[in-house]
Amino acid sequence: MKKKIVRRKTAAPRAAKKTEKKSFLLMLKSWMFVVMVALMLGIGAIIGNFLNMEMSASTPQVAGVTIEAK
Repeated sequence: MKKKIVRRKTAAPRAAKKTEKKSFLLMLKSWMFVVMVALMLGIGAIIGNFLNMEMSASTPQVAGVTIEAK
């Protein structure tokens, strides 16, 4: 008796579009995260400078000495 030859089919290659789409979305999300962090830091700096100016206006100083307002 002759042995049967078994041929195995290889799995079809996966579509490249899915990996491209996945990597694109990952890159887009990471850049959105970077932009949001930069915006939050910028807004925090602006608010911090504003509050610092308001607090320094209420307690005036000249050469490090506090001046009493009468």
